Amino acid sequence: MNKPFTPKSPFLMVHWDDLEMAWRMLASPDKQDHIEQTLEALRTITTSAGPEKAVFTMIAATAWLTDDRVPADAPHSSSGSPI
Repeated sequence: MNKPFTPKSPFLMVHWDDLEMAWRMLASPDKQDHIEQTLEALRTITTSAGPEKAVFTMIAATAWLTDDRVPADAPHSSSGSPI
């Protein structure tokens, strides 16, 4: 029987380049153009609002970028992005 992985650190660290690569692989084709702007917004939130807000925003952005049902021009904001 396999033993479950238990991290030794309570933190999850993700490099910006790795997050961008994951989003590029997973994002809907019509939302690919929003990845750079979303990353920049997330970087700003990380420095201004803190890591807790950034984590929730990263999860929400991932859900939006990968959701084929919500078009890129949905009325969340002027860019269509949820952040």
